[in-house]
Amino acid sequence: MDKVFQLLLGVALAVLFISFAKAGGHRRELQIYCLGLVVAALLYVAFSVTVASYAWLMIEIIGAAIFTLVAVLGLRVSPWFLSLGWAAHILWDVLLHLVFQQAFVPSWYPVVCVSFDITVAGTIALKLRKRHQ
Repeated sequence: MDKVFQLLLGVALAVLFISFAKAGGHRRELQIYCLGLVVAALLYVAFSVTVASYAWLMIEIIGAAIFTLVAVLGLRVSPWFLSLGWAAHILWDVLLHLVFQQAFVPSWYPVVCVSFDITVAGTIALKLRKRHQ
């Protein structure tokens, strides 16, 4: 799959996700972003369960735990944590799954995930910035 197509696919999926999140009120929107961040992290755990080494599985589980904590902070402390979490997930995609490509992750997935994550992180940040102006 062509990289440009992968990036565009990630943006398109993010737009659908954001539209779904915005269909409810502000609280529901934040809950959807929170749940989405947890799912994004758990997908890498799911990829690793069957074929990755125990060490990689533990890395993915620790990552999922960290992203879950950040997502919960986004609901309970400040929505800025949600934007931060989605932005940090880009680093997870790039450093762990593009730089150190793992056979257990489909080669196209991290690229799609990067554009999805940056679109969601940016959308949340822009909304929060507008609310505080």
